[in-house]
Amino acid sequence: MSEQVEIREVMTDGVIAIEKDQTISEAAKLLEDEWIRGLVVVDNGEAVGIIVCRDIVYQVVSKGKDPQKILVKDIMSTDLIVAEADEYLNEVAMAMAKNNISRVPVVEGDMLTGIVTQSDILRAWPGFAEIMEEEINRENTPKPDEYVDDDMPEGFDADVEEE
Repeated sequence: MSEQVEIREVMTDGVIAIEKDQTISEAAKLLEDEWIRGLVVVDNGEAVGIIVCRDIVYQVVSKGKDPQKILVKDIMSTDLIVAEADEYLNEVAMAMAKNNISRVPVVEGDMLTGIVTQSDILRAWPGFAEIMEEEINRENTPKPDEYVDDDMPEGFDADVEEE
């Protein structure tokens, strides 16, 4: 990607949000009605978290809990990463990948204006998947100083100093 693209150019305008005190049943219905996989959670209009379909399945349904009694605030993710609309796509994409998150609310000043998802990023930057695969492989490859003597091939002396 040679030119810098701002998040506002690729984000989905508008945000489907849910109040933190609504039930999981209400959240699931809103997700279904809007054909989306995630909701920004708000408290009096301020973004305080995010809830995705996976949260509902893993934290409520699979545990046999009653979705009409569990509140959104009980299972939402609160370690929210938010992007400014003028941030660059590559920076936000890398932050999403490193934090293993699939969607990020976008703000302009104090106003929640949109959301950017992995799908938005892949549409705008098709080569991102290959870049991330290289990054993951690079991070998972031990550096020479991370080897322990037991990890060294037979006949290799890890204590030899380089000149």
